[in-house]
Amino acid sequence: MRVLRTALLVLLTAAAGLLPTVAAVRMSGAADEAEAHALSLRTPVLPAPNEPADAVAVEAEAGVAMLPLLRAERAPQALWRAMQRHIIGREMTAFSSDWPQPHCLAIWIDGEEVFSSDVEPVIPASVQKLITAAAALAVADPDERMVTQVLTDAEVADGALDGTVWVIGGGDPLIMTQSYADSHRRQPQLRTPMEDLADQFVGLGIESLSGRLIADESRYDTTRFPETWPQRYISRLHSGPLSALSLNDGITGFTTALTAAEQPARWFVSTLADLLRVRGVAVDADLVVSTAPSGMTEIARLTSPPMIEIIQQMLRESDNTTAELVLREIGLRSAGEGSTPAGAAAAARIVSEMLPSESSPTVMDGSGLDRGNLVTCSFLAALIDRLGTASAVLAGLPIAAQTGTLSHRFGEHPVAGRLHAKTGLLTGVNSLAGYLETDSGTVVFAQILNNVPADSRLGLELQESLAGQLLRYPVGDLDALRGLAHGSA
Repeated sequence: MRVLRTALLVLLTAAAGLLPTVAAVRMSGAADEAEAHALSLRTPVLPAPNEPADAVAVEAEAGVAMLPLLRAERAPQALWRAMQRHIIGREMTAFSSDWPQPHCLAIWIDGEEVFSSDVEPVIPASVQKLITAAAALAVADPDERMVTQVLTDAEVADGALDGTVWVIGGGDPLIMTQSYADSHRRQPQLRTPMEDLADQFVGLGIESLSGRLIADESRYDTTRFPETWPQRYISRLHSGPLSALSLNDGITGFTTALTAAEQPARWFVSTLADLLRVRGVAVDADLVVSTAPSGMTEIARLTSPPMIEIIQQMLRESDNTTAELVLREIGLRSAGEGSTPAGAAAAARIVSEMLPSESSPTVMDGSGLDRGNLVTCSFLAALIDRLGTASAVLAGLPIAAQTGTLSHRFGEHPVAGRLHAKTGLLTGVNSLAGYLETDSGTVVFAQILNNVPADSRLGLELQESLAGQLLRYPVGDLDALRGLAHGSA
């Protein structure tokens, strides 16, 4: 530590000697302008003939490029990379020392990890949805839409459709009736309007429907909930029952208490029949769940919002049902099997290939409800950095005091409107991962706390204090850097 501190003081001294030169060309003291001037002065770099051997060794320890110590072009990079890493590391180690164990914290600035406290992977809770989002957009185009088709082997004659009508689920997790969408606390809700399907029947001139109305949910398997989930998740409906032909998250009752459909696909066509009757269509058809044959004619369809908007909704609202259905779509496209295990295996492989230098996560589900999910903060922060803070997918992150699961938090905090982060909450687990726009740049971070005392605000309070601490980074100029160095000495 003494050697590193000596190196840091040497670097500060070198920078101080260079300040007049830098000041002559800088407009605001920003590092990029100083570095641009340094580049204009660059000459071939040769080893300094009398450079002390210990200076080179200290430099390697600090992670600084091996250039002669007092060259103008080296000072900004050396200061920003070596000093930020040292100061942030020192501060954050002390700052997080009394957090519940196990925990982890990772911080990235300008595409580089400047701090990590990872020891072992921990339970992430709903920040797991970042993995689901990244994997989904690796197998599906952002502009792609999920399609629910209506097919028939009959023709409309004199306003009557007498035959077999098939409704084939395409995995759309956001098909909702208006009343269900209106029941949500946060508005407006992104949805695929179920009413549009009934309106299309009327638009075809159908006045009566008879024969059979068959639901096809064969795109995914019919396991209604991940088999690794405890029964309490199911009884409390942390997710609705899963189906490739899903309506209202599989929830049939939502005015006083939530009730789930025993057969989600059959309930879908039953609701369609009711919506047709409301529109004056006489319906006398048997309701069946089966797999459709080929060779029929499409007469109507529902088209979902673009995949990127579905992913954004999943992150913003922490939608568990959407996450689990998206995971099955990942499994179908990657392994030909629309199941939770296939999707989990595919998601883990996909994101691990994105970040081969990081420890691979353990993926059990898409939502983060499963306590068997395990990940490091370094992996999550690296994933956020790879996706890019300006990316469309991260545009779905909740914003402090404004949107989604952060709309009611950080209202009086200085990070309001600046913090964009995915939240996570399970019994004993609090997590937050995203990025923060500070006065001097952008900080990417991931924080996961395990073994947080039950019925305590400790996890939330530690998130708030971390956000305040991160507002101090990145270091904006040499004077600020020098001040932080003295403050951390």
